[in-house]
Amino acid sequence: MCATFKREDLKSRYDVTSIFEDEWHTYCAAETDRIIDHYLKIPSGHSEWLLNAGAGVYALGLSKWKEVSLDLFLPPIQSRSYPVCASVEQLPFKNESFGAVICVGEVLAYCDPATAISEFARVLATHGQLVCDFRSTKSCRYWLTPVFGRGAELIIDDYNGTPEKTWVYSPNYIETLLKKAGFMVVARLGTHTWSSIARRTGFSTQTSVRIQRGIDWLQFSLIGADLITIVAERTSFERQ
Repeated sequence: MCATFKREDLKSRYDVTSIFEDEWHTYCAAETDRIIDHYLKIPSGHSEWLLNAGAGVYALGLSKWKEVSLDLFLPPIQSRSYPVCASVEQLPFKNESFGAVICVGEVLAYCDPATAISEFARVLATHGQLVCDFRSTKSCRYWLTPVFGRGAELIIDDYNGTPEKTWVYSPNYIETLLKKAGFMVVARLGTHTWSSIARRTGFSTQTSVRIQRGIDWLQFSLIGADLITIVAERTSFERQ
């Protein structure tokens, strides 16, 4: 089990109404929007309610869904249609309340993913969709370091010039948790591949993102991606 960050540890960064993202995270957000639009443009028919788990300042804007915005802090979500202030590890909803759950923006980097994924399974209707992302320990950024390939590791990374503690996970670990919770993986997608190599070899974040944008068309192995996004379906199997 990974240690959950305390609410006060996250207050200075997330108890806000706006966030200025650096180029690395701006690129991530654009890729994530594209993935969500592709897989969850239209409700599947099981429920039109969608949970944006760990929404922060970002509304999804999927017009066909009724979006519930859940966050630890009220300020970033208070203007939404359906704001809920709570933790992804203890969702205040009945079983099978949603047709889809989206947990992106590295929300899993600050909590115990086993508990969160179990809660997502509980509140999703059978055959409901989950889209979640996480930073990968198999990223090219960690080649030849003790972090590479670990199931879970607490690291210190740079965010807008400020050091920040965050959890990173191996894809195998997260997929094991999903399977245990009754999910079937539909798709695996990677963001920041060439840019991860660039950062590992000493390029700045800004230059690394420029390299990524310049050769996006040239596909690189998912294994080396820094951010992994998984699309999974809640099956009819019994929860463990």
